[in-house]
Amino acid sequence: MDTSGYGGRELAKKVTIQTNDPKKPILYFTIQGQVEKIATITPARVLLKGPAGFPIKGVVRIIPEKKYPFTLAEIRDIKGENIQYSLEKMKTDASEEYLLTVVNMKEKKGRFYETIRIPTDLEKRPEIKIWIYGDLTDPLPGNKR
Repeated sequence: MDTSGYGGRELAKKVTIQTNDPKKPILYFTIQGQVEKIATITPARVLLKGPAGFPIKGVVRIIPEKKYPFTLAEIRDIKGENIQYSLEKMKTDASEEYLLTVVNMKEKKGRFYETIRIPTDLEKRPEIKIWIYGDLTDPLPGNKR
């Protein structure tokens, strides 16, 4: 069962099992429990909305929970299909945190979806996924990068 995106919440999934037992050909189970949060990720998703060809930017803050300290792999200016992104490690008085900066690179009007996968050194969660949504309108007249 994939618990991604459920950190800090209750999760319940229903399961149906077919058997070869004529007395009980179908069994029903519910799996439920509290999913532990390994990090605070704000915002959980990035929406890049605005004119195409314009460097629309989103910033995601990733703060490891004290119970599950982890390190993220270093990422420097990586280009996806429609975005460019970088990851910066920050130290605060309370903890270490990461800032993921995402910038639109798409030149044409339209919508897009990408997922950034950041490797961790935490066995329970070997990667963190950040979902990026783009909703680009007509380019601004005369504006170029």
